[in-house]
Amino acid sequence: MKSILLNILKVARRETERMLSRKLYILTVLIFPVATILFFCSLMKEGVPTKMPIAVVDLDNTATSRKMARNIDVTPLSDVVMNLQSEKEAMSALKSGKIYGFIVLPENLQSDIMTSRQPIVRYYYHNGLFIAGGLLRNDFASMTNTLSAGISLQRGEMRGLPEIAVMSQIQPVQLCTHLLFNPTANYPTYVTTIILPIMMQIFILMITVYCIGIEIKEKTSREWLKASGKSVVVALTGKLLPYTVIFLVLMMFQNFMVYKILMVPMHAGIGCITMASLLFILAYQAIGIFCIGLLPLMRHSLNLAAFYGILALSLCGFSFPTESMSPVFQLWAYGFPVRHYMHIFQSQVLAGFGWVYSAGSFISLVAFLLLPLVIINRLKSALIYQNFIENIHKTDALAAQA
Repeated sequence: MKSILLNILKVARRETERMLSRKLYILTVLIFPVATILFFCSLMKEGVPTKMPIAVVDLDNTATSRKMARNIDVTPLSDVVMNLQSEKEAMSALKSGKIYGFIVLPENLQSDIMTSRQPIVRYYYHNGLFIAGGLLRNDFASMTNTLSAGISLQRGEMRGLPEIAVMSQIQPVQLCTHLLFNPTANYPTYVTTIILPIMMQIFILMITVYCIGIEIKEKTSREWLKASGKSVVVALTGKLLPYTVIFLVLMMFQNFMVYKILMVPMHAGIGCITMASLLFILAYQAIGIFCIGLLPLMRHSLNLAAFYGILALSLCGFSFPTESMSPVFQLWAYGFPVRHYMHIFQSQVLAGFGWVYSAGSFISLVAFLLLPLVIINRLKSALIYQNFIENIHKTDALAAQA
């Protein structure tokens, strides 16, 4: 055991020296991940988009329409940047990207309200910009509903009805809504916490494949194996140990930014977060080993790892629910460690549920660590024979010629 530990440290020291001798390692292991964390944490630091530009087309130009326009302007999500005279002008501004939507106050708005006719207030919003369009729609609907309720209340009071009787007519059934686990509808809680692990898994995958594949490409893999005592398990453990430590530090820095700077709710202890982060890193390192073992040519394995990593954004089930996917993709979603990591985040950290609700996700992350055993012999052959796939192709070609 002492000999094994010494060999692991020897390989780790060798890999650290290789890392420090090449700028590419510093860029991909430190600079790019830190820059990514800072970028995405600053991207939505406000929490919810506010003051999105809209226009008002006031065709009535009365005290009631002007009051409605002012009410729109003071809502937190909307900022009236234009007061236009026609729908054509407003649509032109929408198409040019100057505004996200506009509301049309019709002619005779005030007189229709006073004579108990039902005026139609139209609003248009750019739903191609899904988040902005959805927020503006809710903002417009909330404002018009509030205004309608206020008018109905004034009418009822003028007829001498008590307020409680009028409110029962305006809203016969009162809705009591409870937003669980993200009560402020904070976008970093939903978006940033998904994007950051997905970006991190790409860095982990690519550097794992590269640091192993470069040994085969530069034909230094035999020297690496010799330093490990000719044990491929020791060789992999020692080589990946420095990266595991670095990525764990990066993950904890990421968690600090999310929970302390962005103030995402945290209902789990530091031990749970650290354990989930460590298993997340080890799982993706195991997948990286599998990729380079399956395709020992570095360019092929890098392509495979990149393809697999990019798919996680669409198929992990958090940007689009897996229940609405086809059965094949529903199963595929469980093949991404980031899905299990995010389930731990949502059940343990965000919601504070018991361990029983995330035990399956922890077990799934551990199961990924067994993946390298499938290709360990193939990888060892590649490290010994160096680019052995090309050699096999050459041998097959010579045999075919003979």
